[in-house]
Amino acid sequence: MTQTTQFNPNGLKFKVFNPKRHQLPKIDFRQTNGEDPLSVQEYFENCIFSGKSDTNEVKYVIKYFDDWIGFFSIDLTRLYAEQSESIPRCDDKGNSEKDYQEPTCALLIKKIGIDQRYRCFGIGKYIMLFCSGLAQTINKDKQIKLVLFKTTKSLAEKIYFPKYQFNFTGTNGRLVWAFKRIY
Repeated sequence: MTQTTQFNPNGLKFKVFNPKRHQLPKIDFRQTNGEDPLSVQEYFENCIFSGKSDTNEVKYVIKYFDDWIGFFSIDLTRLYAEQSESIPRCDDKGNSEKDYQEPTCALLIKKIGIDQRYRCFGIGKYIMLFCSGLAQTINKDKQIKLVLFKTTKSLAEKIYFPKYQFNFTGTNGRLVWAFKRIY
């Protein structure tokens, strides 16, 4: 595989991963400084490359023309408000019951990995568009309210917020949750 100097988004294909059909090469997903703060390399080696997984998430592999260049995994999740934001609930007689938390359903992008040689071509944008479109397609009853994923604070500040309007929370550490409402 060689690094590309011109990127054609029409060459991208997202395929549901099938370990029996998709023979993936070893790919380096670490940052250019060798760090892996989101454990993407470990996830790839243990859950994708090995073909073993005991989770329910759906894994997609990314092909650019003839080259396998990355992956992402998604799952549905429910988010609950903090206790102070719970909704008081009454029974049929008007008696107060325990506070009720109405969960917010979200499409969780659990991991995203792009080969180092294919970064900075906006592939993440196409993953986000795909996931947002997927959430809207499966969201007939409008229960899914958010697309969210964990990322580094620096990527959230430099890319996901200014370019794609993803908000983020959990700003006191190196990792944050990026999220965007879908309608």
